[in-house]
Amino acid sequence: MRTSRPYLMLTGVVLLWGTNYIVSRVLSGITPVRVSGLYYALFRYLFGAVTMLVVLGGQRKNRTAVSAEIRCYARPLVASAFLSALFVITTHVSAEYISSGTTSIIINLSPILVLAFGVAFLGESTSRKKIAGFMLGLAGGFTFLWNSIGLSSGVALGVMLALVGMLSWASYTIVLHYLQGADPYVVMAVKHIVSTLMIVPFVWLVLSGGTPLILVWDFWSLTGLLFAGVLASGLAYVLYFSAVEELGAPRASSFLFLVPFVSVLGDFALGEPPSFVTLAAGLIAVIGVALIRLSDATDKKD
Repeated sequence: MRTSRPYLMLTGVVLLWGTNYIVSRVLSGITPVRVSGLYYALFRYLFGAVTMLVVLGGQRKNRTAVSAEIRCYARPLVASAFLSALFVITTHVSAEYISSGTTSIIINLSPILVLAFGVAFLGESTSRKKIAGFMLGLAGGFTFLWNSIGLSSGVALGVMLALVGMLSWASYTIVLHYLQGADPYVVMAVKHIVSTLMIVPFVWLVLSGGTPLILVWDFWSLTGLLFAGVLASGLAYVLYFSAVEELGAPRASSFLFLVPFVSVLGDFALGEPPSFVTLAAGLIAVIGVALIRLSDATDKKD
């Protein structure tokens, strides 16, 4: 039981993060639309911030120590919050235009960019498995994007937004390199709080520009937003950090390539199945990402 515990937690993480793309699509992209993507991003991080504060309170962390840690890592914390805000905005606004599986696959191509940056600027080593993963991810990702963009102008806009989200998440992952040694729970709490504050001006700018935003408060929208904030942005990180404590970060993160598979299942459930070529290209890209993640885990273990 002790051996299977971290893997059960990672299964929960994969299901929560994969399902979050589906919930976002249901609320923001499927008629009747209940929550605009921008509002989904705002309330996801707002509820996530509250959840992480409750977690910190339950851990009874020393306030002085927490404040000192925040001051010590102030710059990378602010950078991570900005990139995370940009990620969550573009990701959930893209759900207004493209399917959950499409968004999820694009976002989860980020390890390809992180690998390229690590090799070029951080002196990370390469291996045959990493190179193979990089080439598969690049080829599959390019084919996937090419087939997706050609469907319609609305889909093209959604894909472009998801690409910005992917770039933001890759940059966020790189910034986390400079937060090594910081308490992950403090990092997540600060990220959610500051990102929420950063999203508010985006909402104001959109509304002041005359663009209407939808927010229907009913059982489904409230349940979906609570799922996104409390579970997908709160509980999921608690489970993930707990798994990291037992398995180590490289090995734990190597399972995250499974997230798009959950989201693609949502495409079939919602009546938005991808074409064979798009699905095959996405699968090749995900396999490439899996090779990169598994190679990272093996390298760290060695």
